[in-house]
Amino acid sequence: RRGACFKAMLDRVQRLFFTQQRLIGDVSHELRTPLTTIQGNVELLQRMASAPAADASPRVQEYAQLLSETLTEVQVETERMSTMVADLLLLAQADSGELKLQCTPVEVDPLLLDVYRQARRLAEHYKGPHGLEIRLGSEDQALVLGDHDKLRQVILNLVENAIKYTPVGGAVTLGLTHENGWVKVAVQDTGIGIRPEQQALIFDRFYRTDKARSRAFGGSGLGLSIAQSIAHAHQGRITVESTLGEGSTFILWLPEKRDVEGNSARP
Repeated sequence: RRGACFKAMLDRVQRLFFTQQRLIGDVSHELRTPLTTIQGNVELLQRMASAPAADASPRVQEYAQLLSETLTEVQVETERMSTMVADLLLLAQADSGELKLQCTPVEVDPLLLDVYRQARRLAEHYKGPHGLEIRLGSEDQALVLGDHDKLRQVILNLVENAIKYTPVGGAVTLGLTHENGWVKVAVQDTGIGIRPEQQALIFDRFYRTDKARSRAFGGSGLGLSIAQSIAHAHQGRITVESTLGEGSTFILWLPEKRDVEGNSARP
């Protein structure tokens, strides 16, 4: 009897879990259409507000300026919501095993170089010109089997986090190495670091080590969870090493693609 009750309880928990998964996925999908409509209308209103009549009175011009500023705030928040909806949809797909990967042989070194160039632009955006030094460290040649765009998303997420949490005058270093059949993509920063007790929690959904700073940067607390889900979908993982006040190193581990003789498969 106890065994039957325990099994029934597990079945109920599993049904609730699957129901929650479907709810997140369905709600996320349904929210995308109205958000797209809102964004389109906001952009239209911005164009109208930015071109007041030449002979408009100072008061009308003042209202037009106020409207333009308000619409900009609405646009920023709508884009943030759209990003969160897309993130929730991706997580729902990962939970249900429906995360679709377009797997092909991916050369990681040119991919990392592409992210490095993007990192320099992000650093200037967040920290101003010459605010951070973006470095390219060791860059081995490496080939993995994976989804090029999603792998780029993971690495870019790690880089963007490093830039956000590194004070002006610091540095972010990207590196690519091999270790025992694994390809290691490392993102090292000289930022604020993460407390040891927080390091086990940073991949949890909606977890933020610094809530005030995360909100200031528009973070949702989903980025690292999504990155880890994509890494797992590639049979890999993300690990972190960090010292408070000195910086952090996030490492994306991916199985190296090898030929039938066990050699590194390079075209």
